[in-house]
Amino acid sequence: MKKIVKTLTLLLFFGTMALAQQGCGSSSDSFGKDHPIPEGMAYEIPLAENAPAPAVDSLATDSYLQLWNGIQGGIYLYSFSYPALPDGEVYLRCFEATENIELSASRLKGASTVEVKGHTGFGPVVERQQFSIYEGDWEDYYAARVEVWHHDASTGKETKLLEKTYRVEGWMR
Repeated sequence: MKKIVKTLTLLLFFGTMALAQQGCGSSSDSFGKDHPIPEGMAYEIPLAENAPAPAVDSLATDSYLQLWNGIQGGIYLYSFSYPALPDGEVYLRCFEATENIELSASRLKGASTVEVKGHTGFGPVVERQQFSIYEGDWEDYYAARVEVWHHDASTGKETKLLEKTYRVEGWMR
């Protein structure tokens, strides 16, 4: 009986290892490979995780949004500065830049949403809020249009405030 249990345990162990090596249960996908960045396309690269925040210039809208790499590929942090906004929420939407495919639609809004209370002048609205992009694998880079949206608490109106293109990779879950 001990020999049978030992044999079954070994078979289960090696069978599980073989399936893992074949990618069974992994998130490996070819999204990044299937959406190469076109030559000449302009994009930003997220800053290193511990890099200091660059200066934000109220006259240069391209400085309003900044992304940092998070603790693993596909995990990001974002900061956003903006002029006065009414009470509500700020959140992100992301799209693959060449085919306009929405990225991580079921999770991104919830992860990136930050409540705005009486923001009356130019300044930081979001500071290093974490979110993930799930499409693709580590080091399979592609271009994503990152959009910042505002949901007005009193009117319910949603307005796109800004967009910027970044080179991203997916989080291997």
